[in-house]
Amino acid sequence: MDLTMYDDTYRAFCNLLNNDHARVLDAACGPGNVSRYLMAQRPELNLLGIDLAPRMVELARATVPSAQFRVHDCRRLADLNHRFDGIVCAFGFPYLSCMEVTDFISSANKVLDSAGVLYLSCMEGKSEDSGYEFSSSGDRIYVNYHSEDHIRSALESHGFAIAEFTRLSSPSNAVKRTTDIVVIARKLQ
Repeated sequence: MDLTMYDDTYRAFCNLLNNDHARVLDAACGPGNVSRYLMAQRPELNLLGIDLAPRMVELARATVPSAQFRVHDCRRLADLNHRFDGIVCAFGFPYLSCMEVTDFISSANKVLDSAGVLYLSCMEGKSEDSGYEFSSSGDRIYVNYHSEDHIRSALESHGFAIAEFTRLSSPSNAVKRTTDIVVIARKLQ
């Protein structure tokens, strides 16, 4: 999918990375769309993408041959045994419950180096609005919605300062109209 409406936020993430050869994790990377953009902006990045779905990892490898990809659960960041300068989780949160999002943010703090940058995006809503929906391909999937308050609270309580906060209307071809939240935060210590 061509989702250029998020490009400004990905560019902002790239601009906040301190190191020339930054180590970046694309968590829940899907078919590699975000990885492709990041590598086009910063070809010197040392990028690792992970996704739980083997087919997504296969597609990402074909999309971005200059990066590394592996099948791995984003809920288990510590098991990667890597340190990162930046982590992107672009729309992985619809697959995670509120508690899993809090745990992800806590884990991100542990694997990010000092002053590391964290990029998060999700669909805004109340957790009680979460439930089964149909994707554009007709698949029935469970979608979690997350509130601004929960995201902000989880970031602040796990040692992050918010650098940028953006709301965007969902893409015009979205199956369901939503408001998307994009947050870029920096690790304080």
